[in-house]
Amino acid sequence: MTDTCPNCCQRAVKPRTQRTDSKQIRSAYRCPHCGHAWITNRLRTTYPAA
Repeated sequence: MTDTCPNCCQRAVKPRTQRTDSKQIRSAYRCPHCGHAWITNRLRTTYPAA
């Protein structure tokens, strides 16, 4: 799963780390373009194939 940097809008940023449990997918990102770091929490029911 990739994301878009909320700071500079760089697309297709891959997570540095990712952790899943029965309910959530937690991903930590760092943009290779601007260096901005962020974390996402996604519900597994919304992203079942991830």
